[in-house]
Amino acid sequence: MGACRSFSNFDLPTVPKWSNSRMVIVGDAAHATSPSSGQGASMAIEDAVVLARCLRDHDVPDAFAVYERLRRARVERIVAQGKRNGDGKAPGPVGAYLRDLFLPVVLRQVAKRGSLSWMYDHRIAWDESV
Repeated sequence: MGACRSFSNFDLPTVPKWSNSRMVIVGDAAHATSPSSGQGASMAIEDAVVLARCLRDHDVPDAFAVYERLRRARVERIVAQGKRNGDGKAPGPVGAYLRDLFLPVVLRQVAKRGSLSWMYDHRIAWDESV
């Protein structure tokens, strides 16, 4: 019989600083999200747009600091949401059955209340200075 290995999500602690005077990190390098959040690529694209705005409006060291200030709260909130989503996954066939039974009802209620609109309706105003 082959060995059975179990894998679980490992949450990395927050990165204390995203830049120095000549280098900046974006996307998963700065804020890896849980696969259950489904937000990794979106967050990296948002990072790129916000960083471009900051570089447009500021000198490099200041641009990096403004970029981090503008992004950190949002990405940390999404990372936390992804962790909550991942922690709630029900293992086994009974758990999967119950999840599949109740999830459509729960998702309809969440959509009605708009409680996750902060995540999915985010817009970046390119024309505004930062």
